[in-house]
Amino acid sequence: MPDSMTISSRVECIDDARRWVAERAQTALVHAGGTADLELALTEALANVIEHSYAGQGAHEIRVGTEVTEDVIRVTVRDWGRIADARTFVRRDLDDPGEGGYGVFLMEQLVDDVRRELPPDGGTLLTLTKYLRTPNERRRS
Repeated sequence: MPDSMTISSRVECIDDARRWVAERAQTALVHAGGTADLELALTEALANVIEHSYAGQGAHEIRVGTEVTEDVIRVTVRDWGRIADARTFVRRDLDDPGEGGYGVFLMEQLVDDVRRELPPDGGTLLTLTKYLRTPNERRRS
């Protein structure tokens, strides 16, 4: 069953969400590793919401959820802010270092799956998935 918390869209609230997710993920990830990776991916996701969806305005809500099964941990980040236009998104050229633009790339490297949905009531739902067992282990069970 999914579990969730709500934070304000302020940078200083990111640590609260990280700790909350880490507590829920710790037991599941202790064998699979990756707690730090999941926390960093979450940090990037929340920073993107605060900066881009809510334009740095701290009075909005962000809902963070977790779902842990024997196979996976899913972390969701739900906002009701401005939707980024996927057509204008330009991936960072990793051969041309600079400031910013690494968040999506980092999330994709740190977790096994990143999904972005546009719910009918507005905003964005981002799901970060970390597999706790290899595909072969999942097939055997």
